[in-house]
Amino acid sequence: MKNLLKETITRKLPTPAIRKQIVLTILATVFVLIVFYSFTSVSYYYSSTNHFCSTKCHEMVQPYQEYLLSSHYDSRKGVVADCADCHLPPGLIEKWYVKTKQGVNDSLVHIFGDPENLDHVALKISARKNIHPGSCMKCHKNLFPSDLPRGGFKAHKAFKNQEASNCVDCHVNLVHVSPS
Repeated sequence: MKNLLKETITRKLPTPAIRKQIVLTILATVFVLIVFYSFTSVSYYYSSTNHFCSTKCHEMVQPYQEYLLSSHYDSRKGVVADCADCHLPPGLIEKWYVKTKQGVNDSLVHIFGDPENLDHVALKISARKNIHPGSCMKCHKNLFPSDLPRGGFKAHKAFKNQEASNCVDCHVNLVHVSPS
């Protein structure tokens, strides 16, 4: 019985050549995953910057010029909200999903569409629907400042009570207002 057990154990152990192959496969897989993760992280970060969108995507020149004239860029308090702060939702998984989806759509328009003749008004309306209230709440934590007018107080109270769904339903032309 003892010999049978020893024989079974020895038969199931891989040979040194197979063990070496297994170790090399594991190391190669780990290396590929690290490279893939690093590339993805760097490209995700870089493609989320204002510089990338305003210089690499000529479709974004007009929206970027509008942004430069807004209070989200030139704030009295010195706070600057980048494009990704508003256009990407909070939360890691949701942010990656939306970033990927929007990136694919934007790339397809950039490559196969007619980027010179975009309907910026229609795109603005479409983009507004994708701005998550949580993106606004990252910066606008105090919904009831002392100088808030009565109408604003009522609207913010409705938002807090979940009677109103999105900040941009009321705050329509905060950022992307065509230059006069």
